[in-house]
Amino acid sequence: MTGPDQPTNFGRPLDYAATAIRPAYSTLPASVRARIAAALGGEPVSVAIAGGGFTSGFAGRLRAASGAELFVKAAGPHPAELHGLYRAEARVTAALPPQISAPAVRFHADIDDWTVAGYEALQGEPLTLPMRPETLDLMLDAWATAARALNPPPPDLLACGIRPKTAENLSFFQNVANGSASPIPLPPRLDGRWTELAALETGIDRVFATDQVTHGDLRPDNFVLGEGWAWICDWSKPRYVPPWVDTVNVLIVAHGDGHDAEQRFWSQPTADGVTSDELDTTLAAITGALLYGWPTAPERLVSPAIKTHMRWAGLAAADWLAQRRGW
Repeated sequence: MTGPDQPTNFGRPLDYAATAIRPAYSTLPASVRARIAAALGGEPVSVAIAGGGFTSGFAGRLRAASGAELFVKAAGPHPAELHGLYRAEARVTAALPPQISAPAVRFHADIDDWTVAGYEALQGEPLTLPMRPETLDLMLDAWATAARALNPPPPDLLACGIRPKTAENLSFFQNVANGSASPIPLPPRLDGRWTELAALETGIDRVFATDQVTHGDLRPDNFVLGEGWAWICDWSKPRYVPPWVDTVNVLIVAHGDGHDAEQRFWSQPTADGVTSDELDTTLAAITGALLYGWPTAPERLVSPAIKTHMRWAGLAAADWLAQRRGW
């Protein structure tokens, strides 16, 4: 297994508990802080800013003198994308079926162009690498249960608005092949295989053609890990995508951490009916997106750590794909 101080074949992995750059509680508007204090039953005497995550909004665990605790997320009108994500997350999380292991929403309010939500303060910790095999088991089991509960999607969740996911940012190799994007350096096992990668990637629209719903942004850092339990967080953008695609997203990080992603994938309930070609197509599309990265990532919206995550995970995805293809 690996860890932040242990280099891997893909470079040093992130400390996923220390990726965020967040504002202090004191910077929130007085009206927002008053709403939080009302929900807590008093002014917070302890504020622990969340170190994990990649968005730049306020997120932290707050405790009142009474011992009452909430995990609070808040975002102002700028950037609008972040405001929308935090608002959607509260609505979607509140609409999840009870079988899903997710934090309960204690309150949600829109105040003076801000959105603020208080969640159950989970008794757990964020993922750190290396992850133990039993930790990966907990995450995969929680996700398998959630995927079953999401499909068919319950009416309350549908009312939140579920969008299809397009392959717009999952066509990098095809874009290079048609001349609309410039090549980038590839890891040695993929070097010179542009035509093969583009051909694999062309099937991603067919993979995404489904009426099934998934989390839409599932990574190991979107879990909170307790004693014998895992919760799934950050439900801001559920999509019409087969749930096994999110299983792949979790296992890419697991593969980079030294776990047998191949064996794990095929043992998952979400993999039922998936073909080998569909897995290769999805890995190729994700690999291209991650290796290309996010050159225009707005600093006001996301942490610079997202670039490190994408590069490391992209190399891990490329390695898994290369192993499957015998490259």
